[in-house]
Amino acid sequence: MIIIANPTQYKEKEDLYVNVRTAEGRIPDDRSLKLLPDVTDSSSHINEWPMRKQSFARFTDYLKRKFGGRTLNILDVGCGNGWMCHRLSEKGHRVTGVDLNLAELEQAERVFGSNSQLQWVYADIMEDAIPGAPFDIVLFSASCQYFSNLSELTDEVKGLLSNSGEIHLLDSVFYKTSQLYEAKARSIDYYSRLGYPAMAAYYFHHTTDELKRCGYKKLYPGLFSFHSPLQWWMCSKH
Repeated sequence: MIIIANPTQYKEKEDLYVNVRTAEGRIPDDRSLKLLPDVTDSSSHINEWPMRKQSFARFTDYLKRKFGGRTLNILDVGCGNGWMCHRLSEKGHRVTGVDLNLAELEQAERVFGSNSQLQWVYADIMEDAIPGAPFDIVLFSASCQYFSNLSELTDEVKGLLSNSGEIHLLDSVFYKTSQLYEAKARSIDYYSRLGYPAMAAYYFHHTTDELKRCGYKKLYPGLFSFHSPLQWWMCSKH
């Protein structure tokens, strides 16, 4: 693992996030992590993973059609425990997983290893120089909601792209502007009931109008979970 950011700077936020994920039952053991996105009948959030599996298949099919099956240099931002990085590397791509959660990155490296095709980086995408650029694909899989300003994030990430590179936002929820107030209230209520109300300050709600202003186009109209549509949007460098 490459450690660029200072772990002590982000420890309070990381500890809060790990506590939330634990309370949600979203931290798999090593054996279960190896199987993702496949899960056993006893797994937590069993209804979610078939959707994530379909989404991943749709995304990799897109990469094959768009780029002709060539090896791509991919950056997965907010990679967490790294299951998607691992699966993309199995498809023959060169993948860098970056996150500010040291515990999940350590599990990712322990379970999936690291090599010339798969590496893990502890860094802040908005502050630190990310090794391996330029990237053909920068991926945010259920992670863009942890960034407060989508416009600033997009501008920063475009600087990491190759000339034909693309940013992909997968498995995330986006809202109409009229829905923002209720969405934010639901998040505050959810984290409060979970016992970690402070987490609501780190979870951001982005709108479809915001995406369009930043140059994103919707590639898939949404996989429907038990409460919200999960969407897939893409933005090209040029």
